[in-house]
Amino acid sequence: MTSRETLISYKLKHRSPEYVAGFLSSATNIILTYPLNKLIFRQQIYRLKTNDAYQQLKFEGLTILYRGIPLPLLQKTLSLSIMFGTNSHYLHIFQSFSKEDHWYHQPFASALAGVTEAIFTPLERTQVLLQTQKYNHLIRNGYHAFVLMYKHYGIIEYYRGLTLILIRNSISNVIFFACRQPIKDMLPTASRDIQHPLYDFISGGLLGALLSTFIYPLNVLKNVQQSELGGRYDRPLKIFQSVYKQRGNSIKEFYIGAKWNFVRSLISWGIINSTYEYYLTILRKSILDND
Repeated sequence: MTSRETLISYKLKHRSPEYVAGFLSSATNIILTYPLNKLIFRQQIYRLKTNDAYQQLKFEGLTILYRGIPLPLLQKTLSLSIMFGTNSHYLHIFQSFSKEDHWYHQPFASALAGVTEAIFTPLERTQVLLQTQKYNHLIRNGYHAFVLMYKHYGIIEYYRGLTLILIRNSISNVIFFACRQPIKDMLPTASRDIQHPLYDFISGGLLGALLSTFIYPLNVLKNVQQSELGGRYDRPLKIFQSVYKQRGNSIKEFYIGAKWNFVRSLISWGIINSTYEYYLTILRKSILDND
């Protein structure tokens, strides 16, 4: 193996753990929380009370309940892999340009990671269509949705809602990576091994739940925009004005389903943060043992 090949192999091996750990932690979370995610989605789109959304899903049955799960498994696992992996990668690049660490390195790296995640917009877009009730009989599966969009509306239809996704990803990533460690540091010092994953769950869960609630209206606007097939491509401000008017000129109406979203995010980000640290530790240990 040449020195160049050796260097490439070394970089891949030592920079891949964040990507792989993000992928595995996301897969663990999706499998456990998908039904709750779908219930919240129905509340966002149709302004349903919790019991009404539950009865709607119950009437549709188990097959419809898990309809579309391959797409979030693909989209979210890749997205979280990119989020954790590219954040670390961009941060390393910024730090390599300077002998000292600067406060702005992490926010820039986080924002760029959020922008990079947006390459999976077509998968998120398709998932929204599969979760929307009015398309239950029109769209058979994810592949059919992809073909339908391209055939009738072109590639641009895959990227409906891209602007809102870019805004959401950038804001949420900057806050998440800036606050993740400080929140954990506020907890008592872990004296036993079992406390480390517990504290990771608590800190990640609290941060994820608060952050998800903060950007909840953005997700409502994004879901409303992406739940339409064809039609005009309005700007985010125009969409906000339209939804605001439809919901009785009330900001409170943007938070329908927010309480369950808080619970789901508390559980999801607790699972993601704790399993990410667990998988990352195992992967790094494996690399060190093989060096």
